[in-house]
This record gives sequence, C-alpha cells and structure tokens, in this order.
Amino acid sequence: MGWVSAKRLSLAACTALALTSCAAAHYQASEPRPIVFAGGEQLRGVRLNNNVRVFRGIPYAAPPLGPLRWAPPRPHDPRPGIQNATDFGPACPQDQGNTDWYRTVATAMGSSGDVVPELTNISEDCLVLNVWAPSPDHERPRSGWPVMVWIHGGSNVNGFSHEPNYLGHMLAERGVVAVSVNYRLGLLGFFAHPSLGEDASGRQGLDDQIAALRWVRANAAAFGGDPRNVTVFGESAGGTNIQALMHMQEARGLFRRAIIQSGYLGSDGLATQAAAAAVATQLMGAPTSAQALREMTWAELVRLRARELPGHFFAPVVDPSQNFHVPLMIGSNRDEGRMYLASDVASDFREALSIVPLDRREAVGAYLSDLTPDQKTRADYLQSGPGFLCPTVQLADIAIRNGNASFVYLFTRVRPGAHNLGAYHGAEIPYVFNTADTWLPGDARDRTLTLRMIRYWVNFAAVGDPNGAGLPHWPSAETGQAMELGRRTGPLGRDTFALCALLQGR
Repeated sequence: MGWVSAKRLSLAACTALALTSCAAAHYQASEPRPIVFAGGEQLRGVRLNNNVRVFRGIPYAAPPLGPLRWAPPRPHDPRPGIQNATDFGPACPQDQGNTDWYRTVATAMGSSGDVVPELTNISEDCLVLNVWAPSPDHERPRSGWPVMVWIHGGSNVNGFSHEPNYLGHMLAERGVVAVSVNYRLGLLGFFAHPSLGEDASGRQGLDDQIAALRWVRANAAAFGGDPRNVTVFGESAGGTNIQALMHMQEARGLFRRAIIQSGYLGSDGLATQAAAAAVATQLMGAPTSAQALREMTWAELVRLRARELPGHFFAPVVDPSQNFHVPLMIGSNRDEGRMYLASDVASDFREALSIVPLDRREAVGAYLSDLTPDQKTRADYLQSGPGFLCPTVQLADIAIRNGNASFVYLFTRVRPGAHNLGAYHGAEIPYVFNTADTWLPGDARDRTLTLRMIRYWVNFAAVGDPNGAGLPHWPSAETGQAMELGRRTGPLGRDTFALCALLQGR
C-alpha cells in the first residue's frame, strides 16, 4: 500500500463535517430540564424541541492534568449536588487544522470561509462525552434503546465530540441513545517517549475511548439505553481507532457491533510500540526527561507537533490480531483522494502508480485509462482504491472468515454545484447524522439519501442488519456485493473491486 500518498490524502483531514453551529440552530432548549443519575452524580440536561434529551460535557474520567497528563485515564470523582450538563465541554488540545480544512470545503462549495469559526474552547481537562436520548415517553424496547457511540476523526491530532455534524439529536429521534466522545490527541494522546516510563504507552487516546465505553456500559440504562447493545461508529481516524479497539482485549464486551467509515488501515498500518517510541525519541531527543515534558504547556506540544510532524497520522498502537468477533458495517467514499491531489495531477498520478508493483503497473494503468479519460479521476481512483476501497473489502472478508455478519458500502453522492470535490472524504457524515450545514448545497435527492442512510445505520445498531421495511435491499458482503449510497441506492457487483484485484495481482 502507498502509505506516503495515503497519509497525505486520508489523514491530513480525517474528520467529519463542519465546525459551524448551523446544524443545531433549530434545536433549542425547552423546559422542563431532565435530570438523570449517572456516573455517581445527578446530571441536569436539556430537553430539545424534537422531544429528545441531551446531556452535554459529562466527565467520564478524571482530568488528565499534572502527573496524570500521559497516564491511563483515572476514574472521575462524583460531584455532590445537581450538576448542569447543559453546555459542551472543551475540545482536547489541538491546532486549527479542522477550521482550516472545513473553510477549504466551504469555499469550494461557494460559501465564505468565514462561516466556519475558529475553535476557541480548548483544554487538557477534556475527557467528557455527550448523550442524546429519546424522551421517556418515546416507545422503547423492553431491554432499552440501542446505543451508538461516535469516535470522531481528525488524524488523531484534531477533532472534538461536539462538532455540529456530530450532534446526535436526529439519531435519538430515531430511537437510539447517541453518545459522542472526546479523547486525548497528538502528543498528549499517542505519545510513547521512553522517559515517561509506564506512561509511554502511545495509546492514551485509545485508553480514553475504552474508559468512555466502560462509562457507557455502566450508565446507558440511566438514559433508557441497553448496555448490552452498544455499537461503536466512527470516520477516518475514528474508524482506525475502532479497528484497534476490535483487536484489544481490554475492549472485549464493551461493544456489540462496529461501523467503520473511511477508516480501515490494514494490519500493516497499525503502529507498534517500538515505532511509536522511535517517533517520540526522534521528535524530542532521547535525553529529554519526564519532568521537562510535563513542564511543557499543551500549546507548546501542539505547536511542536505541527512544526516537526506536519501531516503526521498517529496510528493506533495495538497488536494487529485479526481474531475479533463483532458484526461489521464498513465502507468508503468514491473520491476520498480527489481534494488532496496536487495541481500537477500528472505528477500525482505517476507518484501513485510508482508504488504499484512493477509487474502490475501496466495492467493497472490500462484499466484506469479504459475506465475514464480524465487524468484527475484516474489519479483519484489510484489514491482512493489502495487507501480506502481495497482495505475496506479486506476487513469485511476477515469479519466473514471470523463468522461475523458483514456489510460493505461505497458512498458516491456528489452534492450539487461546481465544487469539483466529488464524493469526498467525510462527505457521508451529514447524511448519517442528518445534520447538513446550511452552506452545503443539497436537493431532494440529498434529503432522500439522508433518510435512507440514517435508517440503515440505526437498523444495523439495533439488530446487526441495515435492512428494513421500505429500504432498498443491502446484500451481505458474503455475496461479494457492496451497497452504493449516492447516485443510486442499490447493490454493486464484483466489478466494483476490479482495481483491487489488479493491485493484488489477481
């Protein structure tokens, strides 16, 4: 796999859509304020006008401050009295990578970049989650509503749980308890400098996600959820983290199903402890003491990462065992790489083709030439195929071999307009959450696709099968088919993966 190219295109953005508050504008608070007992404390939330309750900024672990900066997450000490869970907590330390990326997308869509504000509420005290739940009078299964836990993307250096397109009110309206989670990022969440001793795990962010899932298991019932029916879902880096969680013994039993959106790396993309330590040592220098590291401000650590490791993806540190046992829904977008192509498309195409084994280059080049006369599209496919489409199929096959149900999709919807982004990386997110920003163009076809996709995702979370009454049938990956979501909604044949077969020499 061409990891230089894949990192540049998939992990410089690696997140979902957007930073404006437009998507949430229609859902204002209405009294009375609901109160639940969860995590050992009384939490006062907000009832939204769509009869959904939301509880924001709930601590699921102790603040990772001072000596706890790189330590595994510690339990949160319950606070006495009624606690307001009415405001989102701060984002974990990061730069303005999300802001810059979404301003690029907004501008391409014909809007001003000013519609995307800078991220300002940032703190190391950030280990919080948010819960959206149907109101108690909503019809509920005997065992409780299914639970969906969102792991955000952002190359594991950017992103936060309350990005406007991650708000779970529309999922909750469909009868699920939706949860979104913050976790430590960059040099605070995936750092393995040897001077930290036992804290040099390089998987602090993954440990945070496990702590959040434990919190969900312990407290889902307080919100009407079924703690035995939890689905994790995430996009890009969030998807790669889910892949890692699927392999981790510590995460066993914490979720029942997994949905990975544009985020499977392949076993060779996961990081080893030695590799993570080597990156940290090269960055900081071997003689650096733990005390010196702890005395750095989070802003200094963020600037250091941006300066010395621009575009670096902090891959999860985990044993790449493939012995996992959860049903899987997984997919990618047709044009993942298009927006990351350089202005010199011919050079990009030659670079991508040079990574293909020599004995397969002629066949791959001929296939792409027959597929389309447009050189940019050929370069896009050669980036997106090895980086997303082909690994997606590989993990689906592994799931099937392990005896798990598996469903694969290819998202192809191109929003109206002359933006030339295609079905870009992260474009599916507003459809899954039904939270499209006002600056994203759309028409009746987008509304129809949104309603279908949110039902597919909720159905899979509820029973492990996306299919349901009134929906186009989604065949299992065992049939060799994937589901197209976009230009049409229906099965795709094996020829969809012809490029993958050529790349693998089959």
